Amino acid sequence: MNDSTESTETGKRKVRVKVRGIVKKEDLKSLEEYSNQLKDLDPELITPENETVLIRAFRRAKGELGPEELVNWFTQYAEPFYRSASWRLLSPMYEQVLDIAEEKLGPEHPATATALNGLAGIYRYLGKYEEALPLYTRALEIREKKPGSENIETGNTLCDLASLYFFMDKKAEAFPLYERALEIHEKAFYSEHTEHTDHSKYPENAENAEYAECAEHPEHPEHPEHPGNLEVVRTLNRMAFFYRGTDEPEKAEALYRRALDHLEILRKASPENVKFQAYTAGTLNNLGVLLSEEMGRKDEAEEIYGRALKLQETSLGPDHPQVAQTLNNLGLLYYDTGSPEKALVLYTRALEIFENLGKTEHMGYANTLNNLAGVYVQKRRCKEALKLYEKSLSIREKLLGEEHPEVAKTLNNLAELYRQMGEHKNALPLYTRALKISEKTLGSEHMDVGTTLNNLAGLHESMGEYETASEMYERALGIIEKELGLDHPYFKITRNNLLALYEKMERGGHAE
Repeated sequence: MNDSTESTETGKRKVRVKVRGIVKKEDLKSLEEYSNQLKDLDPELITPENETVLIRAFRRAKGELGPEELVNWFTQYAEPFYRSASWRLLSPMYEQVLDIAEEKLGPEHPATATALNGLAGIYRYLGKYEEALPLYTRALEIREKKPGSENIETGNTLCDLASLYFFMDKKAEAFPLYERALEIHEKAFYSEHTEHTDHSKYPENAENAEYAECAEHPEHPEHPEHPGNLEVVRTLNRMAFFYRGTDEPEKAEALYRRALDHLEILRKASPENVKFQAYTAGTLNNLGVLLSEEMGRKDEAEEIYGRALKLQETSLGPDHPQVAQTLNNLGLLYYDTGSPEKALVLYTRALEIFENLGKTEHMGYANTLNNLAGVYVQKRRCKEALKLYEKSLSIREKLLGEEHPEVAKTLNNLAELYRQMGEHKNALPLYTRALKISEKTLGSEHMDVGTTLNNLAGLHESMGEYETASEMYERALGIIEKELGLDHPYFKITRNNLLALYEKMERGGHAE
């Protein structure tokens, strides 16, 4: 039997595709038609249908485009999927793109660097830090060899590599890379928005008309929507994140405010640009988290979140996933300030937005489930909290993989709830799994490892296993001292836990 048919009505070829025993018809569109379907996608609203189009378009592109064209095409059309956290979808595609680039263009070609950088980013988000590191390093080496290497692409790789080092808890390696990336990106930004604003140096002739026409194209460096314009904003946000949780949060605040100043310039140049408005709201959200969680300036944070929410509802609509994520942050603020009922209302509204859009496998949805569970724990609605934590865990495992640091955090929360419920046997394997994931992905001296050790020690103490508990408290204390210092409240809490345990052991009360 012939598996292909011809459509006389549309003139388009159709093939029958067998999927899990079901035969269905697939339209074979041209690459241009597929590409048009992938244009201007909102990363927050990516659907399974969009993913199917990307898969089909990628098959077409591999067969029709040269290797350099393929890299450029895929980098462009994969970007919204990258930002939507569709990393597991993109990973095998990026691996194929890199293989093609290396084979056809060579290991030192600029397009190979682009593919290396893209795949490294996928690995970083999937928690595969050791696999990402050599790819970023190679990409940077290629880009630095290129004449005029202090360009936006080099800055991007520097910033990405710095972020990887940050998540690997190698902050000393990260900071100088961030500084160099910021210098490159700010130089590019200000050259585009100051030097070229005086158009009197271009004579009013045909050449000037050609220049003006060129400047209307988004890829022209003077166009407000040129990709390089947002790189400085991303770098400032990442550097600010670097300072969060340190004893210098004011540096993070200054960086966030610099990013907002840059965005104000961009918004004035292009007032209707939704992307600039979204980045402004995102930066306001980041600033709100800093003010609320790190600096104790809750009233200012509430006002900042309100600004972000208003901007998102105006530019994106009241039922957009970004609105839901701001509601989540505002809910967390209310929870932290002793208003769980207000938090409950906002978390519920945020979940409804995700659910109405069918976005129940979204990281923002998982985060809100996790936070709503915290409210239920406080209200002693433990069974409801348990279901939410389990649902959040399932989503994170599916999106990120079973050995990701974010999965370990959810395991920690779930284990702690079981411990509070007195179900120690259910808590123990969850804590143990969380510890193994954190040690494998982050290293044995990472702060997340210290947190899990402290929690696991508390569990063993509750089970009467004092020797095991003391060993874990001691190890946790060493990590926390190294990361946070002797004066940090968390160090003092862990030290007090250990001292109280020593007293129990001296009284001969251990049953181990």
